[in-house]
Amino acid sequence: MPEVQANGIRFHYQQSGEGPDVVLLHAVTSNLAVWMFTGLVETLATQFRVTLYDFRGHGFSERPPTGYTSRDMAEDFKSLHESLGLKPAILVGHSFGGVVGMHAAISSPERVAGVILSDSFFPGLRDIEPNFGRMNIWADLRETFSSVDVDLGEIVDFNRLFCSAADLSPSQMKTLEQKVGVFGQGWLRQLPKLAETTCGNDVLTEAGLTAGKIAGVRQPVAALYDEFSPFLATCDWLKANLPQCETEIIPGAKHLAMVENTPAFTDAVQRHLRRMAGGQQSNIG
Repeated sequence: MPEVQANGIRFHYQQSGEGPDVVLLHAVTSNLAVWMFTGLVETLATQFRVTLYDFRGHGFSERPPTGYTSRDMAEDFKSLHESLGLKPAILVGHSFGGVVGMHAAISSPERVAGVILSDSFFPGLRDIEPNFGRMNIWADLRETFSSVDVDLGEIVDFNRLFCSAADLSPSQMKTLEQKVGVFGQGWLRQLPKLAETTCGNDVLTEAGLTAGKIAGVRQPVAALYDEFSPFLATCDWLKANLPQCETEIIPGAKHLAMVENTPAFTDAVQRHLRRMAGGQQSNIG
């Protein structure tokens, strides 16, 4: 299991392929397996050098008690990028991973050649997303936990989710594992570990990534948002305020496009990667 020390943290990572650098950034509560499960890594590795890693506190990476804001994780990326000797990379980030990618584009512009977002919510744009706390994926999650008589509440609350998972009895955990299936079991087992950290609060803080900072991103951005996303206002805002932003809607998905519509998501990522990599090579030339 490859590991690298970066920003004082031990990170689990994987790397495949040759070519321009692409780094995949997963969502909070997820891990790098999501990219491998959908076959995206294998597809992209035919044209790119693909690096994916578990965020701090996630998967097989080290779990410090604090430091889970997008600013902290952008610093993790910067250090990991240096440790692995990567060239300027195109970042592909799902949900919070996209926030980390945009923060890195601001704080380490020399290391980021472009950013592809997948259904990302930005705490700094909270005011334009009044329905954030009632996102449909939270409703699905609430229904799942209600099957073992656990109420997560109507409004998104990561701390409550993590602590509720930590308090599950063995029989409750077994029931939920059966409901979420093989792919979801790793995700479920990770939640209690995050209860020991500040992650639940940190990921919903602005952490300096204000609307003004987001609008200041000068690298090319592709904003891929799901057809039934609660964050479509963010998609429109990014298109209107970023100098180099293309937007695209992934049909039939509501927050997990890479799983809910894998072919369309993979096709969109490939197209935008080729566009950005081509522009990068032109700039170099």
